[in-house]
Amino acid sequence: MSRHSRGASGLCGVLALDKPYGMTSHDVVNRVRQITGERRVGHAGTLDPAATGLMLVGVGAATRLSEYLTGHDKGYDARIVFGVATDTDDAQGRVLASAADEELAAIMRTVDAQAVLDEFTGMLEQLPPAYSAIKKNGVVAYKAAREGKAIELEARPITVHAARLDAMGVQDIELADADGETCMRTLPYWDVHFDVSKGTYIRALARDIGAYLGCGSHLGSLRRTSVASTSIEEACSIDELSNCAEEGRALPWCDPAKLLGFPVIELGEQQVQCVANGRELTDVDAGEGMVSCTCGHKLLAVYNFVSGACRPATVIPGGVVGVV
Repeated sequence: MSRHSRGASGLCGVLALDKPYGMTSHDVVNRVRQITGERRVGHAGTLDPAATGLMLVGVGAATRLSEYLTGHDKGYDARIVFGVATDTDDAQGRVLASAADEELAAIMRTVDAQAVLDEFTGMLEQLPPAYSAIKKNGVVAYKAAREGKAIELEARPITVHAARLDAMGVQDIELADADGETCMRTLPYWDVHFDVSKGTYIRALARDIGAYLGCGSHLGSLRRTSVASTSIEEACSIDELSNCAEEGRALPWCDPAKLLGFPVIELGEQQVQCVANGRELTDVDAGEGMVSCTCGHKLLAVYNFVSGACRPATVIPGGVVGVV
């Protein structure tokens, strides 16, 4: 595959990728760099290595849109496994506490699962997991936790727009204790679809639901299914992206204006010049807030309407491709 020199590919767009299990978000970024030959690559929302699903990845100057994309609501398919709490709040952690089989069976037999999930919808205060990328006083939480010096994190406001029970069952789980010794248990699970606001940790929701029931729980698996109006069905695999590049086909760019979700202004010739020079736009009316400025099949800028004035927030020379 022919590659441009790093950072000089001329590409500028946003990709919707289906992250596979086991890759870190940084792994995905590096792989896109290799495929596109572009050094300026960044994602708009981290997924843990054990999670799969939708990642929006900016290439070239389109990385400047990440600040807008990270604020979107997101959808997830999650498996909550009951009976065992772990130090990481997911299946990769070590057991902190576990419920006896009889106690667990009694709870699962009598609980109304959807009613419990309804208790975890709306505006909530959520304590982030000890193993998270949050920084406090310059210290990264997960690094401190790995060293046995977990830092005290503050609860954060989040919104769970919906929590829908999709399935229930039991599965065999391999667990590791504090010494790393493993064993197998058959534990009950709920498969739940969550629609949540920015900053929500599904691991923490799984942890808190088990604590609410008094039996402990952790996140067994996670798949991100949507970011704002973009669905996982619109995403391509990394292998598919690589094939496109190797065969010289156009890369599957997303529509950046749709991704942003702002009102769209289609620019005329004089307005294009104003945007290129970073000047205020006149003779436009879109109320208050952010707007996407497009011309043809490119997003040229994001402008901000404040007190009747339309001023540039982010201007991208050459534009972001993919506008439909």
